[in-house]
Amino acid sequence: MELTVRDIQKLWEHKSAALVAGTGGLDRVVEYYDMMEQPDVQPWLRENVLMITTGYAIRNNKRALLDLIRSMNEANAAALAIKTRFFEEFPREALELADSLDFPLFFLNNDAGFIEAVYPIMVAIVEAKNNVELFTRYQMGEYNQKELDSKLFTELLNGKITQEEEAEYRVNALHWPAAPMRIVVFRIIQDSQATASREENMDKIYRNVKIFLDTSHVWGTVVNRKDECICILKDLKDKDKLTEICREICRRISVRYRYEAVAGISSLFGSYLELKSAYRQAQDAVKIAKIPRIGADILWIEDELFEQVMLRISGEEYVQRYVKDTLACVEIYDRDHESNLEQTLEALLRHSGSKKLAAEELYVHRNSMAYRVKQIEKLMDCDLSSPEHLMRLGFACRVKEYMKDNKN
Repeated sequence: MELTVRDIQKLWEHKSAALVAGTGGLDRVVEYYDMMEQPDVQPWLRENVLMITTGYAIRNNKRALLDLIRSMNEANAAALAIKTRFFEEFPREALELADSLDFPLFFLNNDAGFIEAVYPIMVAIVEAKNNVELFTRYQMGEYNQKELDSKLFTELLNGKITQEEEAEYRVNALHWPAAPMRIVVFRIIQDSQATASREENMDKIYRNVKIFLDTSHVWGTVVNRKDECICILKDLKDKDKLTEICREICRRISVRYRYEAVAGISSLFGSYLELKSAYRQAQDAVKIAKIPRIGADILWIEDELFEQVMLRISGEEYVQRYVKDTLACVEIYDRDHESNLEQTLEALLRHSGSKKLAAEELYVHRNSMAYRVKQIEKLMDCDLSSPEHLMRLGFACRVKEYMKDNKN
């Protein structure tokens, strides 16, 4: 089975490269690929080769570029793929020459790592010789990218990469976003009406999120872990835009897969050695968003730092013991008497001790509210008109919300 430049165009069309000239040569056969980073490539030219280059060796040298295109065409090479970042202005004459010779010329994505562009081509060339269909070859390349992203994410998370130089090399090779970045965690909550398996749907969600980010012109990497779809994104410098992107992703997940999705957004970080901390921030944001009192579908951790403190300390054993000891008497009383004193206490604390506002929230008469307050004060040996007592009880109730999440 022959691999052609037309096939290469399909492999690259999403984000790796764009065909800019020589459309009449799309049926040229591709049997090899090679990398060129020296001015004179004549000794390495051969028939049906796809040449890939940064263009650095011939930067701002129009004559060398034109000679290269002519030489490759004479050798019956397949195509040239070049980055333009080293050219102040890419020569119009080069595009015209490629068109006149029907010699395909691609512009590589200047922000893409070479492995992202080269790996699918390498797989396609090898598999073409074994009569594997193009779509299968493309899936194999995409699958490998997914596995490489997941592996690097796990290694960064587990602290296996400790040197900044190694981290930069690895993320650049996979075309991960440049600093500053944010992590967005989409927590996927399965609906009982979902028809496909979670694993199957998580794979679909992964692909659809990648496509949506590409079409939204957002530079990002997507990784799946259990019930999370994790996006590492280049900072957009526009909080409203990122919020809308996250909201649209949540909406699509809900409509297409019948899953509820909650998004947590980390603060900015500037080094991939900080990925573990940023990932935990995004996870914290998801947990905070799920608290009924907050009930958000999208939450920026930097907007809820106090809640994050409550969440973090709720995992400490001595804090949990304090909360249980403080609230135990009310919980036991409610259980034994089928009453609502704990609910009353929480409403009172939400309204800073105002009996009137708490009664209005709970739809109870003011006399009933006064009676309940006296019961609570007697059980807890406290004064609910005291700011000090309200502060301590408010702390206990706030932490208790997150203790429930820790159990899950």
